[in-house]
Amino acid sequence: MCHTAVSYSFTLYVCIIYCVKSMMLYQIYISSALQLQSITKSITSAEAPVKEKYGRNIILGTHKEGGAVTFWSHAVSLPLSSNAILSWKFCHVVHKLLRDGHPNVGHTASIRQMGTLWGNLHDRYGHIVALYAKLLCIKIDFHLKHLEIPPNLETPEQVLDKAIAIDINKVFDMTSEVLEYMEAALKLQETVFRQMESSSTSSTTPVGKCRLAPLVLVVQDCGPLYHFLVKLLFKLHSRESCCLYAAQRVVVQLQSQVNTLESELEDQRTHKQMALVENECLRMEVENLRAQTAVAASIQATVEDNAEMVKQLSSTQQAQEELLTNKQQMAVEVEQLKQDQSSKVTLHTFMFMIPLVLLLCVFSVQLSQDSGVLLQKLQDEQFSLLQCAVVEAEGMVLDAVAKVDDPLHVRCICTPDYLINRAELTLASIDKMQQSHVVYLRNMDDASGLLRSVTQFSHLISDTIVNGAATAHSAPTDQADRLTDNCRDCATHCLQYLKELKLKATLPRADPTAVRFVVQRILNQGQDLRPRGADVQKEELADMVDKEMTATSTAIEDAVLRMDEILSQARRDSSGVKLEVNQSIIGSCSDLMKAIHMLVTSATDLQRDIVESGRGAGSVKDFYAKNSCWTEGLISASKAVGWGATQMLESADKVVTDRGKYEELIVCSHEIAASTAQLVAASKVKADRGNRKLQTLQQASRHVNDMAAVVVSSTKSGQMQIENKNSMDFSSMSLIKLKTEEMDSQVKVLELEKQLANERIRLGGLRKKHYEIEGISTDSPPESAVNSFDSSLPTVFPDPPSMELPSLDIRNHQIIMNIIQKHSMFSYFYHESLYPPACFDNTV
Repeated sequence: MCHTAVSYSFTLYVCIIYCVKSMMLYQIYISSALQLQSITKSITSAEAPVKEKYGRNIILGTHKEGGAVTFWSHAVSLPLSSNAILSWKFCHVVHKLLRDGHPNVGHTASIRQMGTLWGNLHDRYGHIVALYAKLLCIKIDFHLKHLEIPPNLETPEQVLDKAIAIDINKVFDMTSEVLEYMEAALKLQETVFRQMESSSTSSTTPVGKCRLAPLVLVVQDCGPLYHFLVKLLFKLHSRESCCLYAAQRVVVQLQSQVNTLESELEDQRTHKQMALVENECLRMEVENLRAQTAVAASIQATVEDNAEMVKQLSSTQQAQEELLTNKQQMAVEVEQLKQDQSSKVTLHTFMFMIPLVLLLCVFSVQLSQDSGVLLQKLQDEQFSLLQCAVVEAEGMVLDAVAKVDDPLHVRCICTPDYLINRAELTLASIDKMQQSHVVYLRNMDDASGLLRSVTQFSHLISDTIVNGAATAHSAPTDQADRLTDNCRDCATHCLQYLKELKLKATLPRADPTAVRFVVQRILNQGQDLRPRGADVQKEELADMVDKEMTATSTAIEDAVLRMDEILSQARRDSSGVKLEVNQSIIGSCSDLMKAIHMLVTSATDLQRDIVESGRGAGSVKDFYAKNSCWTEGLISASKAVGWGATQMLESADKVVTDRGKYEELIVCSHEIAASTAQLVAASKVKADRGNRKLQTLQQASRHVNDMAAVVVSSTKSGQMQIENKNSMDFSSMSLIKLKTEEMDSQVKVLELEKQLANERIRLGGLRKKHYEIEGISTDSPPESAVNSFDSSLPTVFPDPPSMELPSLDIRNHQIIMNIIQKHSMFSYFYHESLYPPACFDNTV
């Protein structure tokens, strides 16, 4: 029974201890959480003072945990070096902890380093932060040397008397330290007030309170420091003799006398300098008087000379007046002779101008008639050029529609971002084309603007249709069907619009509104297909760009290494023609991968250059967040390049191991060329035209296209070699065997022809369904539309209109030539080079 009671008591004691420890741990956790919350809310970048309750919670937390471990573990992660206001409020909280917190200091070096950093920066808050950090370091050093003085400086008189009742040298050192302490505090106070006065900041605003709040603690420190200083000075005076002070007073008196004598000497120097200046002024006046006297003498001599000259001038004027009278009489006679001669010349000229005027009237009538003919011919030629451009545009649209159902095009995919880019450019092209259409209708003599707009529109609308179908290949089924239908509707309305432009009767009412509406739908569907990026924040775009570019470069490098491994394996597993073909294909693929790697490196350099030149004072993340659409396009293009390299590697591996088709390599080459073009286009959007890195990127892009073409040519050449190698040898077969093989081949040919006919019928039905809206004849297969389009194109463009000179009567020509020979003064009316003899009609 006793043993059971003891066990029960021990169990109860253990439970009580466990509960007490649990309560203590819970209180510590609650205190730490409250302290962390107070630290987070008190040290912020907002320009407002620290609230007292948060400072009180932090101080109580340090006393509860027996140190400031929690505070400093959170403080070291604050961005003090990037925000001056944050550093100012941090110093305020540290000052509170030094005065009222737990006496545990171990981060003096961090505070000193922060003060040095902000002292080197030209910033208002940075300057006072540096002064505040210096004050905190002086305070920490002072209390470390004098442990008997508490951090809040509230020292009893007995402890203070005991502290200064020591060696006089230590008292002097302590006095110097107190003076340094007070000087740092007063300098901080003076700087804060001076900044507030210069910026006209009121103390009642949050900005003013933010700067003035730490000065309360500074004032609380200065009061006891002043009391310490008085005590220490009294102590120093009490320990020194009167003789020392008497000698000091004598030195002060002598110093005042020296200052007086120096001021008198300075006054005398000033008077002497003034006298020198007056003497210099008098000397200059004397020199001026002498110069004026010399000038007066020269003026007198000049006056005498002028009197003599006046006499000579009067006699000369009389002679000149007589000459002038004679000249006027002669001028009157000459004018009379000129009038007589002019009347004779006018009459003579009028006699010869009559046939010229008549001939000019004939020329003007003939020229007006010829100009009307030439104008009509020019308009017809311009409209024929417009028809040729429209026909070519229709062919491009039909080719784009044909690619939608092309089996080789099924594997091609496109990103929604690139489709959006093409659709936006197409909408801009439609607006430009509509403007050019209006301009052409106003002036049908010049169709150059409309020709350029039609050419640009045909390229962009074809790209939009092809890329819309390629985007549908990677989209969900419902959205893919709608996008494909919209692409076909776009082609239908586009062909209808081009048909109206091609005919003079429908040209004025041609309207691209339907085309614009369908392209806008394609643009909206592309935006719906674009990934929203809900799990990607704007701030992560910069990291994603670097990550995708690095991943693309790494994938290409791995692909190059893997190509070498595939080539080594091909050399081991194959020989003869097969080895030669594999080496050619793998070598061209490896060269393509190296060219892509150079392209990605150039794109990375250009992208960094764009960011550095365009971000200004903002950060890289801000630049990417501001241009998020461009950034997402760059990421998409980089992903497409990496995916194309991976697909090329897999296709090459399959071809070498006889598990794939050569056509896969050709399609991959086309896909890589398209992906690199997308990457170049995404990079060119933000780059300057004169950027050297952009030129390097364009050269790398052309090199990639050349290498892709080499891959296609080497693949086709290798395929032909393999097919020629596998040709059958009929030399060893007998006549019966040859006849049997011939019949089997004929049966197989008939079967294949039947399958081909069925597939053609099926393909014709599909295309017939696609082209029903376009108005294509249902009786002929869809290929006839393409053939008729090819036949409608002119082999060459028509010759430019020739300017024909009007034919003149030979008799008029002879009359004109006789007049010119007789009177060469009228030669500018007519020049034989304008109307050579060959252009005159010799038939009279």
